[in-house]
Amino acid sequence: MRMTITRFVPMVAAAAALALAPLRGHAQSAGPFIGIGVGAGRVAEPEANAARLAPSAHARAGWQLTPNVALMVEGTLNGIGSPNPDAPPFDPGIGGTYRNRQLQTGTLLASVQLGGGSFYVRPGIGVARHAFTVFRPMPEDGYSSETSHEMGPAAGIAIGHMVNAIPGFPVNVEAVGFWSGGEDSSGHRWSAGVQLTRDFHF
Repeated sequence: MRMTITRFVPMVAAAAALALAPLRGHAQSAGPFIGIGVGAGRVAEPEANAARLAPSAHARAGWQLTPNVALMVEGTLNGIGSPNPDAPPFDPGIGGTYRNRQLQTGTLLASVQLGGGSFYVRPGIGVARHAFTVFRPMPEDGYSSETSHEMGPAAGIAIGHMVNAIPGFPVNVEAVGFWSGGEDSSGHRWSAGVQLTRDFHF
């Protein structure tokens, strides 16, 4: 686990440095909003010795209470495109590795965003849905693979900075990290990366 967290540090530090770059403050008025975004990051399941880099997708809806506080529900899908292995990753009688394990993980969090101007942090807690591969013996030699899912607890944090990449079209640059707990067929998973989001206030 320590090695996994250590690998996340450079990615998160780089995004946090970008988030702290100078920018004129941009206060949001009270009211509802929705947001969408895309990103990329590393998903790892340390107990299975598995990790991969993959794209992510993000959506959220919430209410801006004050210029410094917003409440929201946010969903993120990490590990998009994580494939099903063609064959079991190990022989129980021989041992082996899970390096080709499917790692797609979705999280649904209730979050609070804190921060004024253009810089903010957003912790959240909720649930996760782990995808994993199930192998079924075929009548002839070999196995067939299919995707199954299980639920577990989850937590996440985002460090963000609003950037006016295009005048009048601010974009949020966020360094994000997630933890999600496994159940019977998957272990706990960590993910960390960067995402670009756009909020629409009403």
